[in-house]
This record gives sequence, structure tokens and C-alpha cells, in this order.
Amino acid sequence: MIARHFFLFILLILLPDLFLFIRYIWRRNLPVWVKALWWIITIVLLVYTSLLARCQDYMPQQPIWLNIYLFILGAFIVPKAVLALCASLGRGVSNRFHARHNWGLLPGVLLALLFVFITIYGSFWGFGKFEVHRMDYHSSRLPKGFDGYKIALFSDAHVGSYRGGDKHVLADAIDSINALHPDIIFFLGDLQNTRPEEIQEHKPVLSRLKAPDGVYSILGNHDYSHYIGGTREEKLAAEKKTQRLEREMGWRLLLNESTILHHGGDSIYLAGMKGNDGKGEDHDTPNYENTIKDIPKGVFSIMLLHNPRYWKPYVIEPSDIPLTLSGHTHGGQVNLFGMTTSSLVFDEYDGMYEVDGRHLYVSRGLGGLIPMRFNVTGEVVLLTLHCE
Repeated sequence: MIARHFFLFILLILLPDLFLFIRYIWRRNLPVWVKALWWIITIVLLVYTSLLARCQDYMPQQPIWLNIYLFILGAFIVPKAVLALCASLGRGVSNRFHARHNWGLLPGVLLALLFVFITIYGSFWGFGKFEVHRMDYHSSRLPKGFDGYKIALFSDAHVGSYRGGDKHVLADAIDSINALHPDIIFFLGDLQNTRPEEIQEHKPVLSRLKAPDGVYSILGNHDYSHYIGGTREEKLAAEKKTQRLEREMGWRLLLNESTILHHGGDSIYLAGMKGNDGKGEDHDTPNYENTIKDIPKGVFSIMLLHNPRYWKPYVIEPSDIPLTLSGHTHGGQVNLFGMTTSSLVFDEYDGMYEVDGRHLYVSRGLGGLIPMRFNVTGEVVLLTLHCE
């Protein structure tokens, strides 16, 4: 993560400090040691950033060091950046209207304190919460045998982020899913952060998932090898291990393929698409032709698709599949004044969407690569199907 955005992190750390130091500290009659103290944390962070950038993987195998670093950024560096930006804009407004007072300082201080609160609350309390979201889906195409059929689904577990005191969150979520007594369970991708060893550590808990019609899963972008270093052979071996571990837990992986579900004397199709975004890779990318080739037109089908960005080009346009289930966006993880990062990037990022009678549900997910959530609680979903 740091190596791929090294200069961005350096600028984020350095520029706000330079502005605030020159504007508010340099000219003041303060002891030299006080002025030097201002730069201690900045220098330490710059050195720390350089050390983290040497990691070949997207994140260290011991993520605690990255999490501490990101917490310091959120609780200390980002607030300073917000304060510097507001002060700079306020100074420009003051100069424009020949005012003595910098009207950007007070909003800057308040926003900086808000970001400190968001980081502390989201890291220590927000990430440890999840909710059970119950919802109903109605379709005239659904066979009567599936009326009242209960689907439990969850996404983006990122189990490598559950360490120490947070391990119980994953265990509680698994127990909650089983307590819903669903007919079937779907996992929508991103089980790990970067490596299959994370799954191995939590395998006993994940293996507790049980449903009469089984547990079905797809792979997300983090379940591939784009986020680790090594040779191509080592990357492929890691991907195969991830898939093997899911199968050993009793999960049925759908890799650009479909299958038939039977219930109450009727049947529907279930399809699952691969979740590799194709970032520098030449294998295991989503392939809608293979995924839907065995699905007859007009039958009720469910598509499992990790990235909702592929819904319109890979599901809406080439097929008549009425219901698609996705994850990937995490709901943005931080919702501030109704705005999230995901809302700036994705057209569909949280909840149910509809186009010409076809529906997509995007889960907020359970965990996250960065263990922090604010006003976007993790979720497991109980989706009940109904005939109209």
C-alpha cells in the first residue's frame, strides 16, 4: 500500500506541517527546542513511511504496524492537513475582502477535531460492530417452490484484520448467520486481505457455517495474488491455496460458472463470476460468457458478482438474470454528512438498486482491509425470496 502511493503519503505528511510551521510557529518568539519538537513526529513518520515502503506486499504480514501507522495518519496528520487547507482558504478570502480575521481557522479546527473523533471511534468501536439486515425480494419469475426461501449473505470479511480483541466479531457474525437458519449461504468475495494464511488462522470459525443447501462463494480481488510480491509461480500457488482452503471448509466455489439449486420441487440457477479486476494479471478475470452460457433464457437466476461495477455490462446487457448480489465497496466504511468515498467512485455502492425490473443488492460487507468504520456498520444479510 505505502510503496504504491509513496509520494502521496510523503506529501500528505510534509506539506501541512510546512504550511502550519511557517505560518504560525516560525515567526513566534518560541524556544528553539519547542520549534524542533514540532518536527519530531513528522520526521519519525517520514522514516516509518520509508520503511513500510520497502515491503513487497501491499501490506506487511504483521498488519499491526500498518494499522498503527494509518491510525496516526487519521488522528494526527489528516486533521493537520484539513486545518492547513481551511486556514489557507480562509487567508485567501480574508485577503480578497481586506479582512483582518482568518475565517477559515475556526472551521478548520472544528473539522480537524471531527476527523480525530472519527478515527478514534471508527478504529476502537465502529469496526467492532455489525448488524443483521433483513430484507425481502419479490419476483413474479420466482418458482413457487422457492417462495419464502431464505438466503444469508455476507461479503468482504477480510479475516486478516480480525486480530486480538477483534476476533470475536468474526465469530459472532458466523454464529449470527447460523442462528438465522437460512436455506443457503452466499459469500461474495474478499475473504482475505492478501495471503491465504489469514484464512488458515480463522478456518475453524469459518468452517462452522452450515445451511441445508450449502455454502456458496466467489472470489474477490483480494483473494488473488495482485497484493503480494514474489514470482508468478509463487503468486499462483497462493491463489490455489486460497481456493483449496475455501473448499476444505465445505464451501462451493463458483468460478465463472453456474449451477442449479433445487427446492420445493422447483429449481433456479445460481451463477458466480470470478472477482479479479485484471490489474496486471492475465488470468481469472470475470468472464460473463462462460458464467451464463448454461442458463436458459427466462428462468429465475441469481448472479454472485463481487464488483458491482460489472453489473450493467456483464449482467444487464447480455442476460435477463433478475437478481445480482455484490460486495466490494464496503459501503465506503466512513459516511460523513451522507457522503462516502464509495459514492464518489461507484454508481451502486450500498443497498438495493433497480434497472428495468432487474435488481442489484450491494452489501456493505463485514470487515475491511483497514479496520475502521464510522457510520457504516458492517452487515450480514438475510434475504427472503417471495413470489409476487
